[in-house]
This record gives sequence, structure tokens and C-alpha cells, in this order.
Amino acid sequence: MRVMDLMKNPVVTAKPDDKLSSLAAIVSSRKIRHFPIVEGGKVVGIVSDSDLRSASTHPAVYDLLLEVLATLDRGSAGEIMSREVISVPPETPMAQAAQIMLKHRISCLPVVADGRLVGIVTTTDVLAAFAAQSG
Repeated sequence: MRVMDLMKNPVVTAKPDDKLSSLAAIVSSRKIRHFPIVEGGKVVGIVSDSDLRSASTHPAVYDLLLEVLATLDRGSAGEIMSREVISVPPETPMAQAAQIMLKHRISCLPVVADGRLVGIVTTTDVLAAFAAQSG
């Protein structure tokens, strides 16, 4: 089984200047946990739901909820995205994708062909591949 067999396509992406509040709304409404950040058709970063949580965490969240929401509205994806994106081509075996994710302690891999984003594979997809092979 290869990455291309299980990757999600189309991929919900974001731009570096997208507001964090918009990303948070998409996480909530569409149950998406990862956003490849694309600029000029190329993956330049990635933002996860945990990145969004970290960006909005405050020691006194209850007292400062409005301030936190305002912070998300001022912040952009480009400010918190991981710039060193690890990606794989569509032909990558799922076992190799799983090894890459484990090695780098990441929960998704953008799938890139000819420098362009063509899909995304997540830990959920890896688990689905394992479950399918286990019967």
C-alpha cells in the first residue's frame, strides 16, 4: 500500500497571511487538524491544531478569553507555522510514511509531486492502513 492509496485530496490549505481565527473555525467546523501553508503553489509551512491551541493558550484563559480571541484575530498562519516541512511523494509506501512520522514525531505528511501539493496523509490514515492489513 502506498501513500497515494490513502492520502486525502483535495487538501484544505492556508496561506501565510491567513488569520488564526479563520483556521480555528475550520478546525472546529470541518474536523481538520493540519493545514499545509501554501504560497505560489508550494508548501512553505504547516500548522496543526496543537499549534493553534498553543497560540491561544494563556494562564488565565477564563479571565482573558476576549483577549485570547483578539490575539487569534491578529495572528497569522505564517507567524506560527513550522517552516521545515517534511513531505513525501505519492509513491511512498505507507510503512515508510509511518516510519518518517515516527522518526520526526509528526502527525501528518503533505504529499508533493513535481513540487506541488497533491494530498496529505495523517496518523489516522496510517492506522487505517494498518487495520486494513490486519484484517
